[in-house]
Amino acid sequence: MVKLKRTSVITNAAVIAALVLSSASCSDISKSAEAHTLKSAESAVTVKLPETAVSGEEWHEIRIVEEPKDAGFETTGTEETQRPSSSAVTKTAKETTFPKQTTEEEILSVEEDIPETTAETAAAAPETTTTAATTFPVQTNAEAQSSAAAQGKTYNVIGQNNILVSYQDGHYRGLMGCFGTYSLCDTWAEAVNTFAAKLPGVNVYSMAVPIPSEFYTPQSFLDSGFTASQYNKVKHIREKLSGVKDIDAYSVLAAHTDEYIYSRTDHHWTPLGAYYAAQEFAKTAGVEFPELDKYTPVSRSGYVGSMYTYSKDIHLYNDAETFTMYISPNADKISTTYYNTSFRGGYAGDLFVTRNASAFYCSFIGSDDRITHIKTNVKNGRTLTVFKQSYGNALIPFLTSGFEDIYVCDMRYFDLNGLQFCKDVGTTDLLFADCVMIAAGNGGKYLNLLLTK
Repeated sequence: MVKLKRTSVITNAAVIAALVLSSASCSDISKSAEAHTLKSAESAVTVKLPETAVSGEEWHEIRIVEEPKDAGFETTGTEETQRPSSSAVTKTAKETTFPKQTTEEEILSVEEDIPETTAETAAAAPETTTTAATTFPVQTNAEAQSSAAAQGKTYNVIGQNNILVSYQDGHYRGLMGCFGTYSLCDTWAEAVNTFAAKLPGVNVYSMAVPIPSEFYTPQSFLDSGFTASQYNKVKHIREKLSGVKDIDAYSVLAAHTDEYIYSRTDHHWTPLGAYYAAQEFAKTAGVEFPELDKYTPVSRSGYVGSMYTYSKDIHLYNDAETFTMYISPNADKISTTYYNTSFRGGYAGDLFVTRNASAFYCSFIGSDDRITHIKTNVKNGRTLTVFKQSYGNALIPFLTSGFEDIYVCDMRYFDLNGLQFCKDVGTTDLLFADCVMIAAGNGGKYLNLLLTK
Protein backbone atom coordinates (compact mmCIF):
# COMPACT_ATOMS: atom_id res chain seq x y z
CA MET A 1 0.00 0.00 0.00
CA VAL A 2 1.20 3.51 -0.77
CA LYS A 3 1.26 5.73 2.28
CA LEU A 4 0.83 9.39 1.48
CA LYS A 5 2.16 12.10 3.76
CA ARG A 6 0.91 15.55 2.98
CA THR A 7 2.91 18.56 4.05
CA SER A 8 -0.29 20.38 4.89
CA VAL A 9 -4.00 19.88 5.44
CA ILE A 10 -4.54 21.46 2.04
CA THR A 11 -2.84 18.70 0.12
CA ASN A 12 -4.71 15.94 1.96
CA ALA A 13 -7.76 17.29 0.15
CA ALA A 14 -6.16 16.52 -3.19
CA VAL A 15 -5.96 12.80 -2.45
CA ILE A 16 -9.57 12.65 -1.26
CA ALA A 17 -10.66 14.64 -4.30
CA ALA A 18 -8.85 12.37 -6.71
CA LEU A 19 -10.38 9.29 -5.13
CA VAL A 20 -13.88 10.72 -5.21
CA LEU A 21 -13.56 11.67 -8.85
CA SER A 22 -11.75 8.48 -9.88
CA SER A 23 -14.05 5.99 -8.19
CA ALA A 24 -17.42 7.68 -8.33
CA SER A 25 -20.11 8.40 -10.85
CA CYS A 26 -23.58 8.47 -9.36
CA SER A 27 -23.19 9.90 -5.91
CA ASP A 28 -26.26 11.13 -4.19
CA ILE A 29 -28.55 10.54 -1.31
CA SER A 30 -32.14 11.67 -1.13
CA LYS A 31 -33.86 13.19 1.83
CA SER A 32 -36.30 10.49 2.81
CA ALA A 33 -39.35 10.23 5.01
CA GLU A 34 -37.36 7.94 7.26
CA ALA A 35 -34.84 10.67 8.06
CA HIS A 36 -34.43 10.99 11.79
CA THR A 37 -33.70 14.08 13.83
CA LEU A 38 -30.71 14.84 15.95
CA LYS A 39 -30.89 17.38 18.76
CA SER A 40 -27.72 19.35 19.28
CA ALA A 41 -27.21 20.35 22.90
CA GLU A 42 -24.74 23.03 21.93
CA SER A 43 -26.93 24.72 19.35
CA ALA A 44 -30.40 23.66 20.47
CA VAL A 45 -31.28 23.37 16.80
CA THR A 46 -33.03 20.35 15.34
CA VAL A 47 -31.23 19.05 12.29
CA LYS A 48 -32.04 16.19 9.97
CA LEU A 49 -29.71 13.37 9.09
CA PRO A 50 -30.33 10.64 6.53
CA GLU A 51 -31.08 7.17 7.83
CA THR A 52 -29.06 5.63 5.00
CA ALA A 53 -27.39 6.75 1.80
CA VAL A 54 -29.69 5.95 -1.09
CA SER A 55 -27.86 5.90 -4.39
CA GLY A 56 -27.57 4.26 -7.78
CA GLU A 57 -23.94 3.58 -6.94
CA GLU A 58 -22.45 2.13 -3.79
CA TRP A 59 -20.77 4.92 -1.85
CA HIS A 60 -18.57 3.67 0.93
CA GLU A 61 -15.90 5.72 2.60
CA ILE A 62 -13.82 2.54 2.83
CA ARG A 63 -13.04 3.13 -0.84
CA ILE A 64 -10.66 5.85 0.29
CA VAL A 65 -8.60 3.17 2.02
CA GLU A 66 -8.97 0.50 -0.63
CA GLU A 67 -8.01 2.53 -3.68
CA PRO A 68 -4.90 4.62 -2.89
CA LYS A 69 -3.53 3.82 -6.32
CA ASP A 70 -6.09 6.17 -7.84
CA ALA A 71 -4.66 9.23 -6.12
CA GLY A 72 -2.37 9.74 -9.09
CA PHE A 73 -0.12 12.45 -7.64
CA GLU A 74 3.58 12.94 -7.97
CA THR A 75 6.09 15.60 -7.05
CA THR A 76 6.81 18.38 -9.51
CA GLY A 77 8.71 21.62 -9.52
CA THR A 78 7.42 25.10 -8.83
CA GLU A 79 4.33 26.28 -10.63
CA GLU A 80 3.16 29.85 -11.05
CA THR A 81 -0.61 29.75 -10.78
CA GLN A 82 -2.72 32.03 -12.90
CA ARG A 83 -6.41 32.23 -13.53
CA PRO A 84 -8.07 34.52 -16.03
CA SER A 85 -10.00 37.33 -14.38
CA SER A 86 -13.13 36.16 -16.19
CA SER A 87 -13.25 33.09 -13.94
CA ALA A 88 -13.71 35.12 -10.73
CA VAL A 89 -15.97 33.12 -8.55
CA THR A 90 -19.52 33.71 -7.36
CA LYS A 91 -21.94 36.58 -7.77
CA THR A 92 -20.70 37.98 -4.49
CA ALA A 93 -17.08 37.78 -5.62
CA LYS A 94 -17.26 38.76 -9.28
CA GLU A 95 -14.79 41.60 -8.83
CA THR A 96 -12.23 39.39 -7.13
CA THR A 97 -8.95 38.85 -8.95
CA PHE A 98 -7.08 35.63 -8.44
CA PRO A 99 -3.66 35.74 -6.82
CA LYS A 100 -0.52 34.17 -8.19
CA GLN A 101 0.35 31.05 -6.26
CA THR A 102 3.05 28.42 -6.29
CA THR A 103 2.76 24.66 -6.12
CA GLU A 104 4.49 24.44 -2.77
CA GLU A 105 1.16 23.36 -1.31
CA GLU A 106 0.84 20.66 -3.96
CA ILE A 107 4.06 18.84 -3.11
CA LEU A 108 3.59 15.28 -1.91
CA SER A 109 6.00 13.31 0.24
CA VAL A 110 5.72 9.60 -0.57
CA GLU A 111 6.55 6.61 1.62
CA GLU A 112 5.73 3.40 -0.20
CA ASP A 113 6.08 -0.34 0.13
CA ILE A 114 5.61 -1.75 -3.34
CA PRO A 115 7.35 -4.63 -5.14
CA GLU A 116 9.01 -2.51 -7.79
CA THR A 117 9.80 1.15 -8.40
CA THR A 118 8.36 2.69 -11.53
CA ALA A 119 10.26 5.16 -13.63
CA GLU A 120 7.80 7.83 -12.61
CA THR A 121 8.16 7.34 -8.86
CA ALA A 122 11.93 7.03 -9.18
CA ALA A 123 12.10 10.36 -10.97
CA ALA A 124 9.72 12.03 -8.54
CA ALA A 125 11.27 10.88 -5.26
CA PRO A 126 14.42 13.04 -5.26
CA GLU A 127 12.34 16.16 -5.78
CA THR A 128 10.23 15.64 -2.67
CA THR A 129 10.40 18.56 -0.28
CA THR A 130 8.67 19.75 2.85
CA THR A 131 6.62 22.90 3.29
CA ALA A 132 5.12 24.59 6.26
CA ALA A 133 1.78 23.19 7.38
CA THR A 134 -1.35 25.22 6.79
CA THR A 135 -4.35 24.51 8.98
CA PHE A 136 -8.01 25.28 8.50
CA PRO A 137 -10.80 25.10 11.09
CA VAL A 138 -12.51 21.72 11.28
CA GLN A 139 -15.82 21.67 13.10
CA THR A 140 -18.35 19.12 14.20
CA ASN A 141 -21.90 19.38 12.93
CA ALA A 142 -23.02 20.86 16.21
CA GLU A 143 -20.24 23.43 16.17
CA ALA A 144 -20.94 24.23 12.55
CA GLN A 145 -24.63 24.73 13.21
CA SER A 146 -23.89 27.13 16.04
CA SER A 147 -21.23 28.86 13.96
CA ALA A 148 -23.59 29.37 11.05
CA ALA A 149 -26.12 31.07 13.28
CA ALA A 150 -23.44 33.33 14.69
CA GLN A 151 -21.89 34.21 11.35
CA GLY A 152 -25.09 34.71 9.44
CA LYS A 153 -24.15 34.81 5.77
CA THR A 154 -20.46 34.20 6.36
CA TYR A 155 -19.72 30.50 6.57
CA ASN A 156 -16.59 28.86 5.24
CA VAL A 157 -15.65 25.67 7.09
CA ILE A 158 -13.48 22.68 6.23
CA GLY A 159 -15.44 19.57 7.12
CA GLN A 160 -14.43 15.94 7.18
CA ASN A 161 -12.17 14.73 4.37
CA ASN A 162 -11.11 18.34 3.77
CA ILE A 163 -14.28 19.35 1.95
CA LEU A 164 -14.83 23.09 2.11
CA VAL A 165 -18.43 24.11 2.78
CA SER A 166 -19.14 27.70 1.86
CA TYR A 167 -22.30 29.82 2.12
CA GLN A 168 -22.74 31.63 -1.21
CA ASP A 169 -25.67 33.43 -2.79
CA GLY A 170 -28.17 32.11 -0.28
CA HIS A 171 -27.09 28.45 -0.36
CA TYR A 172 -24.37 26.16 0.95
CA ARG A 173 -21.86 24.72 -1.50
CA GLY A 174 -19.38 21.87 -0.97
CA LEU A 175 -15.99 22.16 -2.68
CA MET A 176 -12.95 19.92 -3.03
CA GLY A 177 -9.50 21.15 -3.94
CA CYS A 178 -8.08 20.26 -7.36
CA PHE A 179 -4.39 19.57 -7.80
CA GLY A 180 -2.64 17.12 -10.13
CA THR A 181 0.65 17.88 -11.89
CA TYR A 182 2.02 19.07 -15.22
CA SER A 183 3.80 15.75 -15.61
CA LEU A 184 0.49 13.90 -15.45
CA CYS A 185 -1.05 16.44 -17.83
CA ASP A 186 1.70 15.40 -20.24
CA THR A 187 0.77 11.75 -19.76
CA TRP A 188 -2.84 12.53 -20.67
CA ALA A 189 -1.89 14.58 -23.73
CA GLU A 190 0.65 12.03 -24.96
CA ALA A 191 -1.87 9.19 -24.70
CA VAL A 192 -4.51 11.17 -26.60
CA ASN A 193 -1.89 12.09 -29.22
CA THR A 194 -1.03 8.40 -29.62
CA PHE A 195 -4.66 7.54 -30.34
CA ALA A 196 -4.75 10.28 -32.97
CA ALA A 197 -1.51 9.09 -34.59
CA LYS A 198 -2.66 5.48 -34.74
CA LEU A 199 -6.15 6.25 -35.99
CA PRO A 200 -5.52 8.22 -39.19
CA GLY A 201 -8.65 9.76 -40.63
CA VAL A 202 -10.42 9.83 -37.25
CA ASN A 203 -11.28 13.21 -35.70
CA VAL A 204 -9.83 13.14 -32.17
CA TYR A 205 -10.84 15.60 -29.44
CA SER A 206 -9.74 16.30 -25.87
CA MET A 207 -12.00 17.97 -23.31
CA ALA A 208 -10.73 18.76 -19.80
CA VAL A 209 -13.57 20.11 -17.67
CA PRO A 210 -12.81 22.27 -14.61
CA ILE A 211 -14.39 21.20 -11.34
CA PRO A 212 -16.32 23.81 -9.29
CA SER A 213 -13.50 24.81 -6.95
CA GLU A 214 -11.95 26.71 -9.86
CA PHE A 215 -14.85 29.15 -9.93
CA TYR A 216 -16.44 29.14 -6.47
CA THR A 217 -13.61 28.96 -3.92
CA PRO A 218 -13.66 32.03 -1.63
CA GLN A 219 -10.70 34.34 -2.08
CA SER A 220 -9.18 33.69 1.34
CA PHE A 221 -8.98 29.97 0.56
CA LEU A 222 -7.42 30.69 -2.82
CA ASP A 223 -4.82 32.80 -1.02
CA SER A 224 -4.12 29.90 1.33
CA GLY A 225 -3.72 27.39 -1.49
CA PHE A 226 -6.85 25.32 -0.88
CA THR A 227 -6.91 24.53 -4.60
CA ALA A 228 -4.46 24.89 -7.47
CA SER A 229 -5.07 26.52 -10.84
CA GLN A 230 -7.07 24.35 -13.19
CA TYR A 231 -6.73 27.00 -15.89
CA ASN A 232 -2.98 26.40 -15.98
CA LYS A 233 -3.47 22.64 -16.30
CA VAL A 234 -6.01 23.04 -19.13
CA LYS A 235 -3.69 25.44 -20.94
CA HIS A 236 -0.75 23.08 -20.51
CA ILE A 237 -2.68 20.12 -21.93
CA ARG A 238 -3.84 22.22 -24.89
CA GLU A 239 -0.26 23.17 -25.70
CA LYS A 240 0.84 19.53 -25.63
CA LEU A 241 -1.80 18.18 -28.01
CA SER A 242 -0.77 17.15 -31.51
CA GLY A 243 -3.21 16.11 -34.21
CA VAL A 244 -5.98 16.54 -31.64
CA LYS A 245 -8.70 19.20 -31.43
CA ASP A 246 -8.99 20.80 -28.00
CA ILE A 247 -12.52 21.51 -26.75
CA ASP A 248 -12.38 24.63 -24.59
CA ALA A 249 -14.92 23.72 -21.93
CA TYR A 250 -13.13 26.01 -19.48
CA SER A 251 -13.98 29.28 -21.24
CA VAL A 252 -17.52 28.18 -21.94
CA LEU A 253 -18.21 27.31 -18.30
CA ALA A 254 -16.42 30.41 -17.03
CA ALA A 255 -18.92 32.49 -18.99
CA HIS A 256 -21.87 30.84 -17.21
CA THR A 257 -20.76 30.69 -13.57
CA ASP A 258 -23.81 32.68 -12.45
CA GLU A 259 -26.01 29.83 -13.75
CA TYR A 260 -26.63 26.42 -12.20
CA ILE A 261 -23.80 24.64 -14.03
CA TYR A 262 -22.36 22.74 -11.03
CA SER A 263 -24.02 20.84 -8.25
CA ARG A 264 -23.71 22.45 -4.83
CA THR A 265 -23.83 19.22 -2.85
CA ASP A 266 -22.07 16.86 -5.27
CA HIS A 267 -18.71 16.82 -7.08
CA HIS A 268 -20.25 16.65 -10.56
CA TRP A 269 -21.35 19.37 -12.90
CA THR A 270 -25.05 19.64 -13.70
CA PRO A 271 -26.64 18.70 -17.03
CA LEU A 272 -26.86 22.42 -17.79
CA GLY A 273 -23.10 22.75 -17.46
CA ALA A 274 -22.65 19.71 -19.67
CA TYR A 275 -25.00 21.25 -22.23
CA TYR A 276 -22.73 24.26 -22.70
CA ALA A 277 -19.65 22.06 -23.07
CA ALA A 278 -21.47 19.71 -25.47
CA GLN A 279 -22.49 22.71 -27.55
CA GLU A 280 -18.85 23.73 -27.87
CA PHE A 281 -17.91 20.19 -28.86
CA ALA A 282 -20.67 19.99 -31.48
CA LYS A 283 -19.52 23.30 -32.94
CA THR A 284 -15.95 21.99 -33.27
CA ALA A 285 -17.12 18.66 -34.67
CA GLY A 286 -19.47 20.38 -37.11
CA VAL A 287 -22.59 18.41 -36.20
CA GLU A 288 -26.21 19.30 -35.52
CA PHE A 289 -26.93 20.61 -32.04
CA PRO A 290 -30.44 21.64 -30.87
CA GLU A 291 -30.97 24.69 -28.68
CA LEU A 292 -31.80 24.00 -25.03
CA ASP A 293 -35.51 24.82 -25.48
CA LYS A 294 -35.80 21.78 -27.76
CA TYR A 295 -35.02 19.47 -24.83
CA THR A 296 -37.58 18.45 -22.21
CA PRO A 297 -36.48 19.53 -18.72
CA VAL A 298 -37.38 17.24 -15.84
CA SER A 299 -36.67 18.30 -12.26
CA ARG A 300 -36.47 16.46 -8.97
CA SER A 301 -36.05 17.97 -5.52
CA GLY A 302 -34.18 16.51 -2.56
CA TYR A 303 -30.81 16.00 -4.26
CA VAL A 304 -27.88 15.65 -1.83
CA GLY A 305 -24.64 14.23 -3.14
CA SER A 306 -21.04 13.35 -2.39
CA MET A 307 -20.00 16.64 -0.83
CA TYR A 308 -22.31 15.95 2.08
CA THR A 309 -21.37 12.26 2.12
CA TYR A 310 -17.72 13.17 2.62
CA SER A 311 -17.90 16.41 4.60
CA LYS A 312 -20.75 15.37 6.92
CA ASP A 313 -21.61 19.06 7.12
CA ILE A 314 -25.29 19.20 8.03
CA HIS A 315 -25.79 22.48 6.19
CA LEU A 316 -25.47 20.67 2.87
CA TYR A 317 -27.97 18.03 3.86
CA ASN A 318 -30.49 20.61 5.02
CA ASP A 319 -30.00 22.63 1.82
CA ALA A 320 -30.84 19.94 -0.74
CA GLU A 321 -30.88 20.82 -4.43
CA THR A 322 -33.36 20.51 -7.24
CA PHE A 323 -31.75 18.40 -9.94
CA THR A 324 -32.78 19.13 -13.54
CA MET A 325 -32.07 16.77 -16.41
CA TYR A 326 -32.88 17.28 -20.08
CA ILE A 327 -34.51 14.63 -22.28
CA SER A 328 -33.12 14.68 -25.82
CA PRO A 329 -35.57 15.85 -28.50
CA ASN A 330 -35.09 12.55 -30.35
CA ALA A 331 -35.14 10.39 -27.19
CA ASP A 332 -38.00 8.23 -28.49
CA LYS A 333 -36.28 7.70 -31.84
CA ILE A 334 -33.04 6.26 -30.51
CA SER A 335 -32.21 2.78 -29.28
CA THR A 336 -29.73 2.03 -26.53
CA THR A 337 -27.88 -1.22 -25.92
CA TYR A 338 -25.80 -1.88 -22.83
CA TYR A 339 -22.88 -4.31 -22.85
CA ASN A 340 -20.44 -5.56 -20.26
CA THR A 341 -16.89 -4.20 -20.19
CA SER A 342 -15.79 -6.82 -22.73
CA PHE A 343 -18.48 -5.65 -25.18
CA ARG A 344 -20.55 -8.78 -24.69
CA GLY A 345 -23.93 -9.68 -23.26
CA GLY A 346 -25.80 -6.83 -24.87
CA TYR A 347 -29.31 -5.97 -23.71
CA ALA A 348 -31.74 -3.25 -24.72
CA GLY A 349 -32.35 -0.36 -22.38
CA ASP A 350 -33.08 3.34 -22.31
CA LEU A 351 -30.38 6.03 -22.41
CA PHE A 352 -32.47 7.73 -19.71
CA VAL A 353 -32.64 4.93 -17.17
CA THR A 354 -35.22 7.02 -15.37
CA ARG A 355 -37.13 9.80 -17.06
CA ASN A 356 -38.34 11.45 -13.88
CA ALA A 357 -34.82 12.32 -12.63
CA SER A 358 -35.32 10.14 -9.57
CA ALA A 359 -31.80 8.73 -9.95
CA PHE A 360 -30.38 12.27 -10.17
CA TYR A 361 -26.92 12.15 -11.84
CA CYS A 362 -27.50 8.44 -12.58
CA SER A 363 -30.66 9.21 -14.53
CA PHE A 364 -28.76 8.95 -17.82
CA ILE A 365 -26.58 5.91 -18.64
CA GLY A 366 -26.99 4.83 -15.01
CA SER A 367 -23.62 3.27 -14.29
CA ASP A 368 -20.02 3.39 -15.46
CA ASP A 369 -19.08 -0.30 -15.51
CA ARG A 370 -20.57 -0.95 -18.94
CA ILE A 371 -20.21 -0.05 -22.61
CA THR A 372 -23.17 1.85 -24.01
CA HIS A 373 -24.17 1.95 -27.68
CA ILE A 374 -26.72 4.52 -28.80
CA LYS A 375 -28.21 4.18 -32.27
CA THR A 376 -29.87 7.45 -33.25
CA ASN A 377 -32.16 8.55 -36.07
CA VAL A 378 -29.38 10.71 -37.54
CA LYS A 379 -28.17 9.66 -40.97
CA ASN A 380 -24.79 11.33 -41.38
CA GLY A 381 -22.41 8.34 -41.21
CA ARG A 382 -20.66 9.75 -38.13
CA THR A 383 -19.80 7.36 -35.30
CA LEU A 384 -18.66 8.93 -32.04
CA THR A 385 -16.72 6.97 -29.43
CA VAL A 386 -16.32 8.60 -26.01
CA PHE A 387 -13.69 7.53 -23.49
CA LYS A 388 -14.49 9.18 -20.19
CA GLN A 389 -14.95 8.92 -16.47
CA SER A 390 -18.09 10.07 -14.71
CA TYR A 391 -18.03 13.71 -15.85
CA GLY A 392 -18.41 12.53 -19.43
CA ASN A 393 -21.77 10.88 -18.74
CA ALA A 394 -23.68 14.14 -18.66
CA LEU A 395 -22.53 15.07 -22.18
CA ILE A 396 -24.15 12.11 -23.93
CA PRO A 397 -27.86 13.12 -23.96
CA PHE A 398 -26.86 16.32 -25.77
CA LEU A 399 -25.03 14.53 -28.58
CA THR A 400 -27.78 12.24 -29.89
CA SER A 401 -28.75 14.72 -32.63
CA GLY A 402 -25.21 14.97 -33.97
CA PHE A 403 -24.06 11.40 -34.58
CA GLU A 404 -25.53 8.30 -36.14
CA ASP A 405 -23.93 6.01 -33.58
CA ILE A 406 -22.43 6.77 -30.15
CA TYR A 407 -20.31 4.38 -28.08
CA VAL A 408 -19.67 5.39 -24.47
CA CYS A 409 -16.79 3.68 -22.65
CA ASP A 410 -15.45 4.36 -19.19
CA MET A 411 -11.66 4.22 -19.19
CA ARG A 412 -11.67 2.60 -15.73
CA TYR A 413 -13.93 -0.27 -16.76
CA PHE A 414 -12.83 -1.31 -20.23
CA ASP A 415 -11.33 -4.73 -20.93
CA LEU A 416 -10.41 -4.27 -24.59
CA ASN A 417 -7.76 -2.54 -26.62
CA GLY A 418 -9.08 0.96 -27.24
CA LEU A 419 -7.52 1.32 -30.68
CA GLN A 420 -8.94 -1.95 -31.94
CA PHE A 421 -12.34 -1.14 -30.47
CA CYS A 422 -12.46 2.16 -32.37
CA LYS A 423 -11.57 0.35 -35.60
CA ASP A 424 -14.12 -2.40 -34.99
CA VAL A 425 -17.07 -0.04 -34.46
CA GLY A 426 -16.08 2.28 -37.31
CA THR A 427 -15.25 5.33 -35.20
CA THR A 428 -15.12 8.57 -37.18
CA ASP A 429 -14.92 10.83 -34.12
CA LEU A 430 -13.17 10.07 -30.83
CA LEU A 431 -13.69 12.22 -27.73
CA PHE A 432 -11.67 12.00 -24.51
CA ALA A 433 -13.68 13.84 -21.88
CA ASP A 434 -13.36 14.25 -18.16
CA CYS A 435 -12.63 16.74 -15.43
CA VAL A 436 -9.27 18.42 -14.89
CA MET A 437 -8.68 16.37 -11.75
CA ILE A 438 -8.60 13.27 -13.94
CA ALA A 439 -6.76 14.76 -16.92
CA ALA A 440 -4.11 16.18 -14.56
CA GLY A 441 -4.20 13.05 -12.41
CA ASN A 442 -4.57 9.37 -13.24
CA GLY A 443 -6.52 9.73 -16.50
CA GLY A 444 -3.50 9.46 -18.76
CA LYS A 445 -2.43 6.24 -17.05
CA TYR A 446 -5.83 4.71 -17.73
CA LEU A 447 -5.62 5.79 -21.38
CA ASN A 448 -2.21 4.19 -21.72
CA LEU A 449 -3.71 0.92 -20.48
CA LEU A 450 -6.30 1.15 -23.26
CA LEU A 451 -3.46 1.40 -25.75
CA THR A 452 -1.68 -1.71 -24.52
CA LYS A 453 -4.46 -4.18 -23.67
